Amino acid sequence: MIHHLVCFRFKPGTSADQIALAGAALESMPARIPDIHSLRWGLNLAPSTGEYSHVLTVVLDDMAAVERYLTHPYHQAIVTEHLAPIREARLALDIEA
Repeated sequence: MIHHLVCFRFKPGTSADQIALAGAALESMPARIPDIHSLRWGLNLAPSTGEYSHVLTVVLDDMAAVERYLTHPYHQAIVTEHLAPIREARLALDIEA
């Protein structure tokens, strides 16, 4: 199993409502993208939250499934419509677990 982790930093002035809408869109992905085994979205609770305030974790079978997830049209639409307008930076990591 691969745990695909994405840490997000949002642009200054991004509202809590905008972040909540983006989170809800992300949480809708398992119903539309068959490769996703599980998905978690939430606040970064680490002491260094100033760097990246929110974290997404997606569990998939293997790196081929990660690639299918990343290129899936539904995922791409969420990135374009909900994340790109408010995202300042992101850090993506893939680990085998």
